[in-house]
Amino acid sequence: MSMEIIFVLAAVTGRTLVLPPKEPLYLLHHDTASRHRGFADFFPLHTAEFQKRVKVISFSEFLEKEGGPEGRLPVPAANYTAVSNAADHCDHRAKSKGFCGPAFDYLLSAGHYPDMEAGQTCLVFDEDEFHGRHPPSDRQAQIADTCGEKRKILYWNEEMNDHVLLHVRAGEKHFRLLAHFYGMMHFSDPVIDNYYKRFVRDFLRYHDSIYCAAGKIVKAVQAEGIARGFAVDDEGAGAYSALHVRRGDLQYKKVKIPAQEWYDNTKEVWLPNELMYVATDERNKTFFNDLAAHHDLRFLDDYWELAGLGELDPNYMGMIDTIVASRGRAFAGTWFSTFSGYINRLRGYHGLSMKDSWYSYLPKKIAMHQWNKSREFAYAYEWPEGWVGIDGDVWPTREVF
Repeated sequence: MSMEIIFVLAAVTGRTLVLPPKEPLYLLHHDTASRHRGFADFFPLHTAEFQKRVKVISFSEFLEKEGGPEGRLPVPAANYTAVSNAADHCDHRAKSKGFCGPAFDYLLSAGHYPDMEAGQTCLVFDEDEFHGRHPPSDRQAQIADTCGEKRKILYWNEEMNDHVLLHVRAGEKHFRLLAHFYGMMHFSDPVIDNYYKRFVRDFLRYHDSIYCAAGKIVKAVQAEGIARGFAVDDEGAGAYSALHVRRGDLQYKKVKIPAQEWYDNTKEVWLPNELMYVATDERNKTFFNDLAAHHDLRFLDDYWELAGLGELDPNYMGMIDTIVASRGRAFAGTWFSTFSGYINRLRGYHGLSMKDSWYSYLPKKIAMHQWNKSREFAYAYEWPEGWVGIDGDVWPTREVF
């Protein structure tokens, strides 16, 4: 989520985006031979098409260009070695030769950091406000309605835009960007607002190798479903349904329910004899016995050889799971899981109705069946604001989604 916000900010301001040094990433530590990862390991950031929209360079390249004695933002000579040691990849252990601290301390001292945090800030881009003019009253009312009463409105203006280096401190608690980009960032012109939603949809997507592997699995599950008499719809989805069962380190215990409760809470959603694809971080398959008593279940590792998964970065597996789950006829996810939320966004990108998306947690079971304007800090789910009507130039209606 932080990544999407930062990339949209770079795109709209026309800035070169400096990627942080590679580091061990949360839950992406499955390749023991190479623990350090960066965004470019998962997203095609260096293609010619992407670079037309956002110029991306590494921190090493930035340091060489701007951080030397002749650069605009020179690193103090006494600190250069420590910063340089962390430029390509770094660790958060202070005793490590490549400790991340000196690099981030340098950025903190050399750059300007916007005082924004997802839970408190509604970041607004408006042409009049950018140039120091007050927008007309109807637009002010529209902005206020979108942002709500509990968040401060932060307008992006010329003064903020003129800083040589903007340092986004999203790794720190006060500046954490735990929000969906379309919930935190607002463009008062719907033409521009929809453009940047399309930018995220079309360009901040996983590498082709991830999609190719997922596509092989989707086709295999669909072929089995077709043999059972189910059909693929006009959007290329269906012939099976899917669940995302989050079992790992999710802190919200009330949504980590037994398999029997999963079945009881969603049983009317599924069709008789329908295959169920289960995206999950639960490795003990006996957990699913109470679901398997009613439906034939399929898992990612059932297609290990067919999709050539052993030849891929092991950190791709969760992303492949996401794509396969997004193509089901119906989907049920785990409330509070941003993984389930992203599956719903992918379903929205595919053109699937949110009336076929559910949650296993009963109080939120039909949360996706209403399109309510989210005026507050929201990360537990995703909503149609991010995908409905984004190919047009007007604000979409909320009546049909």
